[in-house]
Amino acid sequence: MSATKIFLSVGRTENKQHQQLVETIEQYLQMNDLLPQTVGRTYFSSKQPLVAIKELMHECAGSIIMAYERTHLVEAIDKRGSTQEAHLQGLNLPTVWNQIEATMAYTLGHPLLVVVEDGLKYEGLLETGYDWYVMHIKPNESLLASAEFKGVFADWKRRVLAYQAQQEQQKQRGETAVPQPQVPHNLLVHLRQVLADRFSPGDLQTLCFDLKVPYENLSGDEHRLKALNLIQTLERTNRIDELIAFGQKIRPDVPWQLTG
Repeated sequence: MSATKIFLSVGRTENKQHQQLVETIEQYLQMNDLLPQTVGRTYFSSKQPLVAIKELMHECAGSIIMAYERTHLVEAIDKRGSTQEAHLQGLNLPTVWNQIEATMAYTLGHPLLVVVEDGLKYEGLLETGYDWYVMHIKPNESLLASAEFKGVFADWKRRVLAYQAQQEQQKQRGETAVPQPQVPHNLLVHLRQVLADRFSPGDLQTLCFDLKVPYENLSGDEHRLKALNLIQTLERTNRIDELIAFGQKIRPDVPWQLTG
């Protein structure tokens, strides 16, 4: 059985600390039967970068975003000329590709693990508070010595394998081969609200079992985030009509379709 491919988002390593950090992650992934894949590092293509990244991500079952210092600004001005203007000193920025690749991975539904070097400007998808875990590390400390990292990694790997199993089931059913018309956004919003308001966490877990969607693979700790992630998963795999038909069968009291 071939190793599960993992998309690894890293910038160029310009110093020994960052090079060692990336190599540590790559080796740890390989020890866990996972194959790290990075455009320009382990995967090469003659196509434009975004096209190559998109193609590679479709071959992967999860993503790790490793954000570390790319640019150091001695002094900077934030929101120059506005009433919120602020003078900043010692500002560290990662490569912009971390943000781009994290967005693309999230759109695909990849289980995400985000590792951020202490001292960076935390913004966008590198901030905490989203439905993925952000771990902060010091560049001079061993990442693998952290019990936090090992625990988070184990949980992330479990979700990666569940995602991979789900994708394989969809291929066997031939769902990805048949293009479907885009579902109206207002219907997706309506269905999300239905699942969040009319289904308990236990009801949602049972629904996932019936639809053969791994409940444990839905991101987020809150019930509403899991309902959102289920809708996004079903939309990506062209199964919204299946949700509505099945929902009308088991819960005819729920307004599955938009009216008016």
